[in-house]
Amino acid sequence: MNEQKIKVLLVDDDTLLGNEIVRELNKKGCDVTYLNAVYGVSEAIQKIAPDVLVFDVEIGEENGIELAHTLYDGNPSLPIVFISSHHEEQLKEKGLLLAGAVAYLDKPFSAKLLMAHIDRFTRERKNNTSNTGNQPKKMGNILFDLQNRAIITEKGKIKELRPMEFNILEKLAFHFGETVSREEILHAAWKGQSEYYNDQSLNNYIRRLRTLLEEDTNLEIASMRGMGYRLRDVLHQ
Repeated sequence: MNEQKIKVLLVDDDTLLGNEIVRELNKKGCDVTYLNAVYGVSEAIQKIAPDVLVFDVEIGEENGIELAHTLYDGNPSLPIVFISSHHEEQLKEKGLLLAGAVAYLDKPFSAKLLMAHIDRFTRERKNNTSNTGNQPKKMGNILFDLQNRAIITEKGKIKELRPMEFNILEKLAFHFGETVSREEILHAAWKGQSEYYNDQSLNNYIRRLRTLLEEDTNLEIASMRGMGYRLRDVLHQ
């Protein structure tokens, strides 16, 4: 039986580049839907249920990061890979943190590099979805839903996690009450791809997780000076 093709939704107003990406990804076994404008993106996501969204940062006069942030709210588990000719670090952090993207590729880039990112994140997503052993993990007064990448509070409130947030919290959760070094957390967040490690981004992800845990939970991510971080139950220390 042939392996099911990876469904890619590509949004880029550069039609020359867009068509080239479509050709290359199709050659590599993907099923690519291409849009050269932002109109219809939400509808396309609902219709084709893509495995990954490849999104230009600037589409005509539209801000791809802001739109992706909106799209994320309705599709938090959908991996977003930004592609852009804008190489500013501040913009990259905004795309990765605010819009929930899993990667940001500078143009020009090779189809091989893009495919590597697509394969990596779609494979992780499918593995997490298909792994029936990913039962919710009880921590303090919450359930950590591994399969759906979410926190479920005692009151039944569901707080969905972005990919990097999930990677970090998963690492801390499986060492609950123990100190985990920054290096270990960086490795977990970026899956060992050290060339993408970013200390400031890690600080921001930790800050976002702390905000999520502040409401309706008795958990906190404590900073252990010079050592790393510890996820702990503040009521039963």
